[in-house]
Amino acid sequence: MHTSPANQRRRGQARRRNQIRRRRVVALVVLVTLILVAIWVAYAMPGQTPAQVPQSAAQPTIGSTVRPDQAVVVARVEGTDILLPVAQQVTTAVAFHPVDNSGTVAFSPVGDRLGGGSLGQKLADIFAGGGGIKYYLMAGAGGESSPSTAGLDIGAVPGSPVISPVDGKVAAIKKYSILGRYNDVEIDIRLADDPSLLLLVTHIAKPKVQIGDVVQRGTTTLGSVRGFPSALDQALSQYTSDNGDHVQLVMLRMTTGLAGQ
Repeated sequence: MHTSPANQRRRGQARRRNQIRRRRVVALVVLVTLILVAIWVAYAMPGQTPAQVPQSAAQPTIGSTVRPDQAVVVARVEGTDILLPVAQQVTTAVAFHPVDNSGTVAFSPVGDRLGGGSLGQKLADIFAGGGGIKYYLMAGAGGESSPSTAGLDIGAVPGSPVISPVDGKVAAIKKYSILGRYNDVEIDIRLADDPSLLLLVTHIAKPKVQIGDVVQRGTTTLGSVRGFPSALDQALSQYTSDNGDHVQLVMLRMTTGLAGQ
């Protein structure tokens, strides 16, 4: 049976239309698949949130203060005791390290040094031996310009209250950025025992004090422990089983003029 040229053209056009429809269907299926994969990746990949911690640890049994019988001296500076700024129940590690600042005053650690290879030290071990702290010595930037114990990192559960480790007066509250990406807060406290000494307390969230406030050690709440994004590598995490979130203490010697302000 002979097919006319017109019928051949119609059949050819129909085939092309079917091919175009099939291509559109395939393209639509591919697009939907890509969207679904993108949504799955967005929820499956870790975001900029602190590491998960046990609920029992995230809810310390103490309130916003540290009872006298729970106060732990973690270091000393020229005769002034520096208290542990968080509750023992939420402490994950204690470590001293150098900092990139030549004006620092070294902390004198109180307690016993732990070896560098103990990962995830048990909480009971940190405070074993008559209530003394068990601490680490870490490497850090500024090893040539500051003492090896110029910085003090207190690992703790994010959101836990941070209590003033010294008696003094709030001299400054500074907002800054880590690596230009992560907002952070520093609270500076001028020591009551020696106004020439300034204690810098960093990695604070939701500050509870203002410039000029008088703070009491073991009593005044400065804020809460800052939870960092998991993408930010924290040196303290080598000794903990979490993200290594912590509060950092650094002591500076101020000039005579600044000390009198």
